Amino acid sequence: MKKDSSEEKLFLEYLDRLLAGEQIAVGSEVSDEARAALEHARKMLALRQEPSTAFRADLRNRLLRQIAQKQEPTGRAGFWERFDSVLPPRPVLVAAASTVAVLLLAFIGVVWYAGRGGAPMATMAPPAAPSAAEYSVRLPANIVPSDVSFTVQTSLSASPGQAEVYRIESSNITTESVAALGHKLGFSGQAGLSDDGTKIVMSQGNGDEARQLTVWTASGAIEYGYVEPEKLYPSAPPALPSQSQAEAIAYDFLQETDLLPPDYQSLAKIKDETTVAAGGGYSVSKEYAAESAPPAAAAPSAPSMPWEKTALPAPPGTTYWLVSFPYFVDGMEATGPGSKIEVSVGDKGEVIRMVWSWRQMSPLGTDDIISPWQAFEDLTKGKGSIELPLDCRMVLVDQVQLKYWLDPPSEKQDFIVPVYEFTGTCLDKNGNTLEDFTGWTPALSTN
Repeated sequence: MKKDSSEEKLFLEYLDRLLAGEQIAVGSEVSDEARAALEHARKMLALRQEPSTAFRADLRNRLLRQIAQKQEPTGRAGFWERFDSVLPPRPVLVAAASTVAVLLLAFIGVVWYAGRGGAPMATMAPPAAPSAAEYSVRLPANIVPSDVSFTVQTSLSASPGQAEVYRIESSNITTESVAALGHKLGFSGQAGLSDDGTKIVMSQGNGDEARQLTVWTASGAIEYGYVEPEKLYPSAPPALPSQSQAEAIAYDFLQETDLLPPDYQSLAKIKDETTVAAGGGYSVSKEYAAESAPPAAAAPSAPSMPWEKTALPAPPGTTYWLVSFPYFVDGMEATGPGSKIEVSVGDKGEVIRMVWSWRQMSPLGTDDIISPWQAFEDLTKGKGSIELPLDCRMVLVDQVQLKYWLDPPSEKQDFIVPVYEFTGTCLDKNGNTLEDFTGWTPALSTN
């Protein structure tokens, strides 16, 4: 008991120093279980770039509360209690035991989605939900001239609310899982690590026919396509399918490679939210689609029909169709650099490029969010992210929406949290429109 008491005291001393921002070197007198608990606390602190005093106190209290809860007797032994029975009984080390249990659950909960030959394997995340203070959103830099005024041109509620928060299930990308996907895309050979292990790559073909498959190990995001720009921007006018045919080709391509998100059971279900743009800088409106592209049956990814005879004219300069599929989280759109599911369809209906960054996730629960009006106030005070031209003098905010932020594919993201997205226009000193803008502010309440 004396030894246990001494170790408990030493554990709390290390924990308090860690929470105070000190770099600690844990001595050999601390057990492996205590060392694991301290490492768990260190990782939780690392989720915040500048952990607040409230967050540090909350983390300490939650660790100690877990310990106290483990000491309380229960009428029925659940999984956690049975797991505790095979670990050292010292109460102060229950936090360490919980960490070990989480690792065991993560190992047991491996999801072999890659076994279908589609997206690479991912592991199930542990069910414990962190506090809102642990979430962070890595928004782009805030670049705003000093003399800009903001005007909101839509009604904004001043009432706060709640929104769901999600945990991203950890990606476990291997050369084998990437090779399995590559074989579905017509690649042969093996996949290999690239860029210091941040990517796994497969290559096929030479010259203008060279293709490459890239999977980011941090997120599982996928990019596929031809290496040379000739396929996207051919020297001779391509024979393109119609807009609706391109949409069906893109959908079938994702379906055949097992890359359709679970909620996309049919094209009809998401057709209204799917956009098709003409490559070359021309946007294609719904009116254009209605006039020039009558409905067509779904075409295979390797079409055999004569496009030269059936495809209706696309806007001048079009060399490919860019089909963008919606990315929804909890019924709301996702935003950010990692929220893309895009397929480019070119000459004779060939899929020439794909960007896919959908991520498996599990709900953690709801958290309080600030009001849209408070979010607008934060944006005007430089607490968000917006990039404006130097000659912008007035920002007109036309729309404010609650969305979910997704980091770039190259970065590992642990949680998906809501943000407020602002869209509108920038005006110069004479009131002339310069360009459209998109900005964001964190939505979770920090109170």
